[in-house]
Amino acid sequence: MKLHELKSVGSWIDLDNGVVYPSYANGSVDLDCPTDLYCEGSEEWWNSLSNSDHEVINEFIPYLKLDKKK
Repeated sequence: MKLHELKSVGSWIDLDNGVVYPSYANGSVDLDCPTDLYCEGSEEWWNSLSNSDHEVINEFIPYLKLDKKK
């Protein structure tokens, strides 16, 4: 598991598989509430991503698209 914090949206993303986890109030990751990046349906969540968090996700999305085509 390779986690990267997405501070702008209070989440963490696992860069190995595209799973997004919420952050607890103390900033730690809540591993009990996984959501697939493609199922993160909140437009507000996507619009709230900072530029640096967008860059992390944009670098990761092409790999997810390839995996979904299998």
